Amino acid sequence: MPTYTADAVALLVYLVDALPSGADRVFTEAEAAKTVIQAPSTALAEVLYSVSRDKDVRGISLTGTPEDARQALVGNGPVAVAPIDDAELIEYAQVVDAFSIHDALVVGSHRAQGTDAILTTDGVIHDASYETVWD
Repeated sequence: MPTYTADAVALLVYLVDALPSGADRVFTEAEAAKTVIQAPSTALAEVLYSVSRDKDVRGISLTGTPEDARQALVGNGPVAVAPIDDAELIEYAQVVDAFSIHDALVVGSHRAQGTDAILTTDGVIHDASYETVWD
């Protein structure tokens, strides 16, 4: 079964139902249990923080509580938590010089988990020759 790593932006855009076709296809497949989407716990924490601050995403204001967002993504949603543990930190240590802290944690999780691609808009990750899905 295909497996993907999602960053915080992908999760936020999913919450406001504004994904482009490529990423939307992956989330739809995950909702139907045909694909797995994993998100590092740090990416999920970023999302919950953004929701608590009523951040605007793609011109749409996030509504609800951080718990509502957690439920929509993990509790009842298509996303599994990929905790940051030693395997992710080993990978993170190898890529941290090339990325921001958040991007390096996403890439580290992707590498440690062996996922097929990363759901992200981040051109830095794509330009570093990691398979990404968005459009």
